Amino acid sequence: MWSRAILAAVVACALARPVLAAADEPAPVFPGPFARIARNLADSFLAPNLAFHLAGVAATATMTTQDVDVRVHRYFRDHPLWGRDAYPVIIAGIVGPVALFGGLHVAGRATGNPETVGAGYAVFQAGVLTLGYVTLLKLVTGRPAPNEDYIPSLAEDDELLSRKFRPGLYRGGIVAGWPSGHVAVTTAVLASLVGYYPESYLLKLALLVGSAGMALGVSSFQGGSMHWCSDAVAGALMAFPIGLSTGRGMRAVVDGKKARPQSAWFVAPSLRPGVAGAMVGRAF
Repeated sequence: MWSRAILAAVVACALARPVLAAADEPAPVFPGPFARIARNLADSFLAPNLAFHLAGVAATATMTTQDVDVRVHRYFRDHPLWGRDAYPVIIAGIVGPVALFGGLHVAGRATGNPETVGAGYAVFQAGVLTLGYVTLLKLVTGRPAPNEDYIPSLAEDDELLSRKFRPGLYRGGIVAGWPSGHVAVTTAVLASLVGYYPESYLLKLALLVGSAGMALGVSSFQGGSMHWCSDAVAGALMAFPIGLSTGRGMRAVVDGKKARPQSAWFVAPSLRPGVAGAMVGRAF
């Protein structure tokens, strides 16, 4: 009799296991626009992503001291046809991220697809975080644009102007300067989609083409007077980890994955009749 009862219980548990497993599986959820934003920002500056920010600084130092910036500027100044038709590219750097976010968000809400909504919010977060970061850097570095009007008021010639930085607060404005906001936001937005859809080779190609095209556009626009080339290179390098981390973080939110706790150890009270103490354990 007992053996039959035990056998019946084992069979019931075996049949119940698939149901329990299915209940434990994370289900896609609709994220919020600021979901995990602090964690995504922190991940953008932690190793190994910190190397991209340092590389942006190193690239700028190298390109200014080795006169790469001034040579590129002089080339586009002497060959204005390169930047004559760059205006649509510059506008795309402003309108593109907004249109991409809006399109993904509307499409996701219309179809009830949380994955598409998450992609839109990944674009939104990447753009906002990068724009804030770049604006702060421009605010404190004060690098003048490669504009001939700044000669000789800020520097004696374009070579010295290319090496000019004015550290402080709001000495160069927040529109022009180092690094390029157009390149940075474009790179971050596309990198967020690469992080969100890591299997898509088309998005990876779009990231390369989009970043390079925007870098060419801002370096050549109006006879090379908009940005130094190192502004563009630094913008791409420093924005890439922000976009990638944001895309990966938003994907984790949509997939229902929780961030790993800071510490697996825990301390809890242990109360029994006549005994008071603490229980220390570790989650595995």
